[in-house]
Amino acid sequence: MAVKFASHSLNLLAANWFVPHQPVANEQLLGYMAEQCGWRMARKAKIIAKRLGVERRFLSRSFAQPRSQALPTGVDMAKQVLQQCLQQADLQVEQLGYLLSHTCTPHTQVPPNAAWLADELAYHGAYAELRQACTGFANGLQLASALCAADQAPVAIVGSETGSVYFDLDKQFVDQQQLVNFVQMGDGCGGVIVGPASQPERLIKDIYLGQIGHNKAPGFYLDAGANTVGEGNMARFHHNITQVKETGSQLFELGLEAVLSRGYQLSDFRYILPHQANGHIDKLLSKALNYPKEQIINDAKLFGNLGSAAIWLSFARLLENCPLEPGDQVLVLGAEATKYLYGGFVYQH
Repeated sequence: MAVKFASHSLNLLAANWFVPHQPVANEQLLGYMAEQCGWRMARKAKIIAKRLGVERRFLSRSFAQPRSQALPTGVDMAKQVLQQCLQQADLQVEQLGYLLSHTCTPHTQVPPNAAWLADELAYHGAYAELRQACTGFANGLQLASALCAADQAPVAIVGSETGSVYFDLDKQFVDQQQLVNFVQMGDGCGGVIVGPASQPERLIKDIYLGQIGHNKAPGFYLDAGANTVGEGNMARFHHNITQVKETGSQLFELGLEAVLSRGYQLSDFRYILPHQANGHIDKLLSKALNYPKEQIINDAKLFGNLGSAAIWLSFARLLENCPLEPGDQVLVLGAEATKYLYGGFVYQH
């Protein structure tokens, strides 16, 4: 089972995050469900919400009608994040060597979000976008590792999601899969600017990526591709709940195994930042690893599962809110159910 480790480390120059509007608590969300789909469906959603442990989320959609466009868009949110990152890093946009974005809910299929974002930032350089969900950050770092080493110029990476628009508050649309999506997912954005590693402080190292998805059906996918053109239905996320539950923990185990193979021990890490799959992630991982619960980051309880934006948002919040001393290390364990990828890195403050 091959794991790809990036050849070069990176220095973190800036990190930031952004979410839309006001938080939507479970009571409010279930109220919308009851109005549009009836109290029986809302009661089912309430049971699922309690099981998943997500208490609120931030959404870019409106509930004035069953379907809604995103406002702010993923591009709007990414612009806010990168403007703050540029200011934090004391950089001008033209100093970026590359702009990388990743999302599974793009503003348009083509041009990619990166193109719209380049326009908004008045950025005239090279850009690329990864159509990826929860481990998009890890692939972005793999690319940035090579780009920074080759060009000695900073790279911006930003992940955003506006998945709430792929939900129709209609009785014909809503089933068990969609109820899980409805209460579990959130919208938001996070990003970083990284540069070639030149100092041991604020170091992103041991960047890894692996997958066990060969010949496995996707655990999570969006059907708005060429193979569904002509069906006439609204694009929707499909969620193989049973398969994800059975395989999800293995992704964390494989990520941990990969990092420990580099000579680390769990006691080396001040915090562990796992993919924010659900609001019980700290309790579940603490039990599995015999690691202090208070040192495991849990933002899913307040933001939901943010997909491609999850790790960057929680990473930026960790740097803002958690005490870190020089030399402290953070283990990032990313996991993605689409085709069962795992990836992450070690951050040295």
